[in-house]
Amino acid sequence: MGNIVERDLPEGAWKDLLPHALSIIEDIKIHGTPDPFWTFGGGTVLMFRYQHRHSKDIDIFVPDPQYLGFVTPRLSDVAAAVSADYVEDQSSYVKLIRPEGEIDFVASPNLTEAPFEIWNIGGQHIRVETAVEIVAKKLWHRGDRATARDLFDLSLVIEHEPEALAKAAKFLRKNAEQFISQIASRAAVLKAQFAVIDVLNYRPAYDEAAQRAVTFLESLK
Repeated sequence: MGNIVERDLPEGAWKDLLPHALSIIEDIKIHGTPDPFWTFGGGTVLMFRYQHRHSKDIDIFVPDPQYLGFVTPRLSDVAAAVSADYVEDQSSYVKLIRPEGEIDFVASPNLTEAPFEIWNIGGQHIRVETAVEIVAKKLWHRGDRATARDLFDLSLVIEHEPEALAKAAKFLRKNAEQFISQIASRAAVLKAQFAVIDVLNYRPAYDEAAQRAVTFLESLK
């Protein structure tokens, strides 16, 4: 599986949630495919990489919506034991809601050329998405619905990995114009949301992050 990355990871609710996600994946091996392909991404992985903001939820990405039938409490006893409180769209995601946070299983193939690394997390070898893959997915799937956290995360990766992110241009361009438009037209709402992000070691002002995003996205045209 290539080089295994060993990292010291922060404490947090993710440590309680991840074993539940892994138990569901183990069940896929029994009732679905013996070697299911999945990656661990989202804001919590960005937190692992850059300590930019607190994030606790678990985002698991699978390449095919057929996987979702094995992770919904509607059809899986193991998933139902993890949480009876859930939301799903059979073609795109299953969200399991627990007191300590959420576990999302999302049908989304990898986008970038080198989308993950193999990390040792609690003795498990897990495909952990790169920062570029995480941001590419955010903009590809929901760039037309800009959120404060997505702007925050985009600004972070532009600042730290601009050259690598530019290589994902074809995925960022899809919703770039709508994203740029929304961070201007919805600035009042997004600024308020941006101000209450639970930040760690990254503290840009809204206008700074917005300008960084606009400048970068416009450079990709």
